Amino acid sequence: MFTLKYKDDLFRFILSFFVLSVISIFLIAVAIILYYSYPAIMRYGISFLWVKEWNPPREIFGALTFIAGTLAVTLIALVFAIPLSFGIGIFLQEYCPHFLMGIFTVIIEILAGIPSVIFGVWGVLVVVPWLRSSIEPFFNKHFSYIPFLRVEENIGYGILAASIVVMFMILPIIASITKDSLASVPKIAKDGALAMGATRLDVIKDVSLPYALNGIYGGIVLGFGRAVGETIAVVLLIGNQAIIPKSLFSVGYTISSLLANTFTFAVINPIYASAEVELALILLLISLIVNIIGRNILDRVIGGKFNRSHFGGG
Repeated sequence: MFTLKYKDDLFRFILSFFVLSVISIFLIAVAIILYYSYPAIMRYGISFLWVKEWNPPREIFGALTFIAGTLAVTLIALVFAIPLSFGIGIFLQEYCPHFLMGIFTVIIEILAGIPSVIFGVWGVLVVVPWLRSSIEPFFNKHFSYIPFLRVEENIGYGILAASIVVMFMILPIIASITKDSLASVPKIAKDGALAMGATRLDVIKDVSLPYALNGIYGGIVLGFGRAVGETIAVVLLIGNQAIIPKSLFSVGYTISSLLANTFTFAVINPIYASAEVELALILLLISLIVNIIGRNILDRVIGGKFNRSHFGGG
C-alpha cells in the first residue's frame, strides 16, 4: 500500500509541476514584455492607444492604426470562418457518409498544418488577382456609395485579401474541433430526442450544439488566437501602410506584421523598441479580453439555454 500511495503522490506531483511550469512560463513572458515596454508606457501613457501617428524619426508613436488593422482582419476572418466551420463540422459528424468521413477529416487536418507562408503565396497568386480583376470592379460599380464597401485603389491587396486568406487558415481548426465536440455528444441523448419526435435538425439544434458548445467555443478561441497573431500571410497581403482602414478594400497594417517588418531595426533605438514591445503587450491584452468576454457569454448561454433536463436529468 505504501508503494502504491507513493507512486500516486509522485504522479500527482509531476502533473502539478507540469501545470505550474506552463503558468510560470506565461507569467515570465508577461513580466518580460512589461519590463521592456515600461519606458514607452511611462513616456506616452494611455494616449498611446488612440494616437494614429507612427513616426520613428520624431519618436512619435501611437497604436490606433495597428489596433484597427488587427481587429479588422481578425473579425472579418472570423465572420467568414465561423459559419463555414460550423457547417463543415455538422456535415462531417451528422450527415457525411461514413466511408467519406475519414477522407474529409484527414484533408481538413492537413489544411490546419500547412505553413502560413504557403497560404500567403497562394493569396498573392490567386486571391489578389481575383479581387483586382473581378470583385473590386464589381463593388466599385455597384456599391461605391457605401463607405465600407468603397474601393479606394483597385490593387487587390488590403484588408479583404488578408481576411480571406486568414479565414482559410483558421477554418480547419474551428471545423475540426466543432466535429470532435459534436462527436462527444452522448448517443443516448440524441436517440432519446428522436424517440420523442424531434427531427434530426431539432436534435442538432437543441441537443448536440448546446452539449458541444464549450468545445466549439474553444475552437473559436484557437482560431481567434491564430488570426489575431498571424504574421507572414498578412505581411504579404495587407499592403503594409500605416493608415486606419475605411473599407473592406483598404490597405492597412496589423500589429504582428509591423513587428515582423520593423522590429529588427527598432532595437537600435530603445524607445522605438519599447513602443513595439508595448504593441505586443496590447496584442496579448486583446486576446485575454476577448477570451474573458467570450467565456462570460458562453456561461450565460449554457446557463440560460441548456441544463441537464436535455439528458433526462433533474
